[in-house]
Amino acid sequence: MKKSYNAILYILIFIFSSFSLRAEENVYTYEDLISELNKNNLELQSLQEEYFRSTLDVKDAKAGRGPTVDLTLSGTFMKNALDEPIYLNVNEVIDSIQWPSGLKPNTQSQYVKVYDGIENTLYNIEFAIMQPLFTWGKINNSIKLYKEIAAVKSLQFSAKKTQLEGELKIRLVTLNYLHKIIDLIEESDSLTKRLVEFSEKAEQSGMMIAQDVLEAKVQAKQLEITKYELTEEIKNQLLEISVLTGIKNLSKEQIDFNLEEEEITSIVNLDREEALILATSNNQENIQMLNQLEYINNLATKIAKGSVNWKPDIALQITGGYGGSRVPLIEQNWLLKDDFTYNLSLGIKATVWDGGKKLRDISRKVSDTKTAKITTEDAKTTINQTLNTQWNTVDLCNLKIDYQELKIQALESKIKLKEMEYETGYSSEADVLSVKLEGLKEKIEKLQQMLNRDIACLTISLLIK
Repeated sequence: MKKSYNAILYILIFIFSSFSLRAEENVYTYEDLISELNKNNLELQSLQEEYFRSTLDVKDAKAGRGPTVDLTLSGTFMKNALDEPIYLNVNEVIDSIQWPSGLKPNTQSQYVKVYDGIENTLYNIEFAIMQPLFTWGKINNSIKLYKEIAAVKSLQFSAKKTQLEGELKIRLVTLNYLHKIIDLIEESDSLTKRLVEFSEKAEQSGMMIAQDVLEAKVQAKQLEITKYELTEEIKNQLLEISVLTGIKNLSKEQIDFNLEEEEITSIVNLDREEALILATSNNQENIQMLNQLEYINNLATKIAKGSVNWKPDIALQITGGYGGSRVPLIEQNWLLKDDFTYNLSLGIKATVWDGGKKLRDISRKVSDTKTAKITTEDAKTTINQTLNTQWNTVDLCNLKIDYQELKIQALESKIKLKEMEYETGYSSEADVLSVKLEGLKEKIEKLQQMLNRDIACLTISLLIK
């Protein structure tokens, strides 16, 4: 019995230790979340497939340099084929002709084969080789174009990866601040409930009017609504993080992340002129993509110019084939039957007149190139505006944070004073609670400004990364 009890105890210990290990495994650091994002994010997977398809397009374009070879094999079985030879009696032929007197030939009875018969099977083999010789550079330019498109797809993947990693960090920072704010909300809620209880008792004793009690209840209800909204926002942030990383049913307890203050400080202390130059330099992935799109339009223009009127494409075509009752080497005397065919052709194809469609197509491509240049400049302007806006947000938030800090310090002194007055009977508990609630409100405002500042700093970091 004792051995059985020990065995059960060991099993229980093993089970609990397994649960403990699983719980530890479910805690994700920022690096873990990034790894899951790179592995599971559906947007990244879609862009990766787009890049893979673009590499196939490059291979297809390169294949246009070489020949295209087509081979056709066919076989036929004829059930009612005339497979027996046909002989003709020579005497019957002579007798059927009215000969002049004395001219009728004398022949002995003999037969002449006029039809050998055929076999029930018939085979045919054909092949064709098409080799482009001269295309006015359209093939080479197409290869360059598809290579550039593949490079753009690669940059799109990399840029999206950077963007999603930045979005993940911003959501994690937001989640941390929301939890800090909701902790203060809960503390305020506790004080407000105490204030409502005190107000109701004071109203009964005639020390407060009904209006003051109602205001306390309104304040309590407002905190309840705010707490509910924050709770829902936390759920939304966790849901968005789950979508980004592909981790289902993610909770705050599973996330181990804290933004280092040094990271924010380093961004705040950046040289702003250098940051503007860096954000719009050609080394930035978004600017690289726009520049490559401009180059792609140039290549498309060259390809269009190679297809205008009176610019012929030249290609060599070789065709050959064999047909017979049996495949070669099996059929008797196949080499002597002359069933082989072989042709060598030189093809020249050019558009003579199409109503000016190809010329207008060139004009469209030139217009697309100009539009790409405009888009690049517009993107640089937008980046500059965004950076300036974020810098202004950082400066304003820092001013407000300093302001809130001063207000908090002043209120802390006021709280101590009110507590001393309450102990000596010169103030009521309601006055103490009101000042404490005001202090918590200012702390919440400070956290909100810190959140806005950190989001602006992280946005700046993304733009210059």
